[in-house]
Amino acid sequence: MNIPDTYLAPLSIALGTAAVVLSFCPVEVQILGVVAGIAGIVMSRRAKRLDYRRDMPATIGLVLSIAGMCLCLLAGVLALIAQILSLFVG
Repeated sequence: MNIPDTYLAPLSIALGTAAVVLSFCPVEVQILGVVAGIAGIVMSRRAKRLDYRRDMPATIGLVLSIAGMCLCLLAGVLALIAQILSLFVG
């Protein structure tokens, strides 16, 4: 799939926002947030490489994608720890 160069930075922002929003969903849906975060990182790096002079939208997409991916992973790990602790506590 060939995406036009002008759409890469806005697409990375959209994917990063989707990853952040999906981090507040159940754990099964958070997997999609991790995938969206990875895709957002790839799109933002590609957009930054194509035009370094207008890299602010690509940087915003990169930060959102990393934050969303980390939130999804952190929420999943915390849910797993809570399940393990609930087995031992009662």
